[in-house]
Amino acid sequence: MEKSNHVLMLILVLLVLESSSLASNFSSLSHADECSLLFQFKESMSIHKSASDDSRAYPKVRSCDRAGLEQQLSVWPISSNNSLFNLIHLRTLNLANNDFSSSQIPSGIGRLSQLINLNLSYSFFSGEVPKQISHLRNLVSLDLTENYMLTLQGSDFQNLVQNTSETLRELFLSYVNIDFVPDSLVNSSSLTSLVMRYCRLSGDFPTGIIYLQKLQILDLQGNRNLTGYIPEFHGNSGLKQLITGYTNFQGSIPASIGNLTHLNVLNLSRNAFTGTLPASVSNLTQLTHLDLSFNKLTGNLPSLQSLSNLTYLSLRGNNFDRWKLPDWLGKLNKITHLYLTDANLYGEIPSSFFNLTQVEMLDLSGNQLKGELPISLLNFQNLESFYLDGNNITVDFYLFLSLKKLENMNLNGNNISLSVIDSHTNETQPKFKYISLASCNLKVFPEFLRFQHQLEYLNLDNNNIEGLIPGWMWNISKETLIELSLAHNLLMGFEQHSPVASWVSLQNLDLSHNMLHGSIPVPPPSTIMYYVSNNNLTGVISQSICDFSSLQVLDLSFNNITGSIPPCFEKLSNTSLTVLKLKSNTLQGTIPNIFTTECKLEMIDLSENKLEGHVPRSLENCESLQLLDLGYNFLEGTFPFWLGALSELQVLILRFNKFHGIIRIPGNIKVNFPKLRIIDLSNNLFSGDLPHQYFQEWSAMKETMANTIYMQTSIEESREEYNYYISYEFSIQMTTKGVKIDYEKISKALFVVDLSGNMFRGNIPESITTLSGLQLLNLSNNELSGVIPPSMGNFICLESLDLSSNKLSGMIPQDLVQLNFLAVFNVSNNSLTGPIPHGKQFDTFSNDSYMGNQALCGFPLSKKCGDSEASKPPKVSFEEDTESDFPNGIDWVVILIGAVTGLVIGLVCGDYLSTKYYKWFSQRSRR
Repeated sequence: MEKSNHVLMLILVLLVLESSSLASNFSSLSHADECSLLFQFKESMSIHKSASDDSRAYPKVRSCDRAGLEQQLSVWPISSNNSLFNLIHLRTLNLANNDFSSSQIPSGIGRLSQLINLNLSYSFFSGEVPKQISHLRNLVSLDLTENYMLTLQGSDFQNLVQNTSETLRELFLSYVNIDFVPDSLVNSSSLTSLVMRYCRLSGDFPTGIIYLQKLQILDLQGNRNLTGYIPEFHGNSGLKQLITGYTNFQGSIPASIGNLTHLNVLNLSRNAFTGTLPASVSNLTQLTHLDLSFNKLTGNLPSLQSLSNLTYLSLRGNNFDRWKLPDWLGKLNKITHLYLTDANLYGEIPSSFFNLTQVEMLDLSGNQLKGELPISLLNFQNLESFYLDGNNITVDFYLFLSLKKLENMNLNGNNISLSVIDSHTNETQPKFKYISLASCNLKVFPEFLRFQHQLEYLNLDNNNIEGLIPGWMWNISKETLIELSLAHNLLMGFEQHSPVASWVSLQNLDLSHNMLHGSIPVPPPSTIMYYVSNNNLTGVISQSICDFSSLQVLDLSFNNITGSIPPCFEKLSNTSLTVLKLKSNTLQGTIPNIFTTECKLEMIDLSENKLEGHVPRSLENCESLQLLDLGYNFLEGTFPFWLGALSELQVLILRFNKFHGIIRIPGNIKVNFPKLRIIDLSNNLFSGDLPHQYFQEWSAMKETMANTIYMQTSIEESREEYNYYISYEFSIQMTTKGVKIDYEKISKALFVVDLSGNMFRGNIPESITTLSGLQLLNLSNNELSGVIPPSMGNFICLESLDLSSNKLSGMIPQDLVQLNFLAVFNVSNNSLTGPIPHGKQFDTFSNDSYMGNQALCGFPLSKKCGDSEASKPPKVSFEEDTESDFPNGIDWVVILIGAVTGLVIGLVCGDYLSTKYYKWFSQRSRR
């Protein structure tokens, strides 16, 4: 049955009554009455039919019998007073694969008390499942699968389970929101199938359910907060599928699991199982699918040779003892999918391994395999996807050109040989979709690419390919190429002109970290083709890039591109572009005012260029903008407060420019950076007080986040067969303790304020301490005065605090000792006094943190702190002659002799030295 929006395939099967007396017990409705109700239900639904529709697709109902009614209809939300719910003899109701417009399941469902089979799967129901569903005491099968906005309350679930404990056999609830699995389900003695994938279950799973004698399928995949364990199995069990993937089951896998001899699917992936894999797993000879990936299994891997029916095997991401590919693995000759990623493999690949002639998907990445890939690779004629990245294998690439079904391949980091040029043509080569040959020490573009016309992803990053990109590259995969990455090579430009918009589907173009040079001029409107000269990269890329209507990520950073940003980039920002990265080039001129209300940009990085002028006001149209980095340019003007209206902006970097003036919030501005987490205004000419008004407004920094989610943009390309995703992670550079640090990933739990290197004055306002989520705070190299607020002890997440080179006075607050994560602390070159706090992190800081504060004392400084009396200057008394500290008697004689002698020596030496250094100074001045 084919799914379609607003289309209903309705199957209503009426109960075939065993006798008329039984019928009279249920209802007085006649057969004709029931048929009439069915037709009323049909008429309440509108049939959408176009002129081209075949009437066979929309059969007319001409008769009604107790076998039921089948009709394809277009459905609107259905209510409880619909005639459907008067069909009290109904035994099977199937409304699957339809669109009920996110309406609720009508409470009238409870009136169909004779229902045995209820299927409402894939029907876009939402809200709460009505309590009346527990009235269906005769249910044998209930299917609510993939109604994502549907919620089944725990109490209603429990009532349903209790009322159907003797009849219920099949329960399919995947993707329905459910809090927990009720304990009473252990009493469902007839249960054969329990499928609850991705239901957001939490708490402990009732282990007794696994012991149900008739249970054959238990599938709990994707409930990350569901805990449990695998119990001991002492008797016979009919369990055929045990799936706990992506849950939080823990403990060891018991040896008694070998008693589940009927199992054909065992999926324990992405749990927290520990210990060794018991050898008794070899008893599960009916297994076709075994997935133990991403656990914490240790020890030796037992032989799985007896599992001759396996078609799917995944052992990736465990901590097995270092092991070689065993010979018995080559005997599992039914395997089609084999995942041994990050499995601690080492050594050479044995020849027996190539007996797996049925393998379609093979992943050996992330291991320590070495040696040469033999010609027996050609046995893998069914291979469609091969991942070998992260090993040290020597590969003659042209072996792969004889694997006709191969579509996806990743050989990153291996030793690839392209020395053999053979007679493979377009007709004889495999039709690749995904190729990644990064870090393979390539020096030229592989010739086989000339014949690839179905590529969707091509990655040649981190090689030594130098010179010009060959002209034939523009002709490959014109209709299909989605992502092209040539970053980190030695490319200088393009061999010849590029056709306008060569790759009509291109979404990600990364040419960063090369040696591309020249400007990006805007060709005249009449220009049809542009060529590369010795000094000019462009014309070649400017017109064609601006015409890539699907381009979403453009990264030309870390090259030698000069000139200005072409105005034609307006076309990109207004169509599909989400990431524009031109960092670290030599671009000049102003940033063009090209951003309209259609702007879709999420990241703009124009840092480390020579751009000047003001920040274009049109940027306020980019409502999706999350990151703006304009650092290390010559931009000027006052603080662009109007960027505060961008509700998604999380990172703002304006460091090392010529911005000036006081930072304040204009009276007519109501939205002020609601999601801002990182702001760097360092090394500009800002003045006045610190922006205390903004400290009160930056609400995102007042929260702490424990999860590690990274900033990125996800791009989805829909194809007929599947959805293709590109994920581009944002990156920035920041300075901590004078050291530039590249953040290749930006955690959404990172909160930073850097206002250093400006002319801010006045006190540190208390309002800054409300930013309790801060991890890095840098206020150094300003003209701040007053004391360090003790409330800075509220920065419970703070890792770096730099207040150096200001005019701060007073003592270092003892409250700062409670900053348990503080790793960098610098208050040097201020006027601080008193003892340095002692304890916790403060015992780890060096002298450099405090130098330039003459009145500080205590560890780690050599200057000791005395008691309060000893630290006071001595008193001189003229009233007491006895015990006086003032000199008298013989003391005066000694003092006078020393003074006269010193005076004579000083006059003689002073005359000599002043004469000598006067001559030296005169000579230096003439130079």
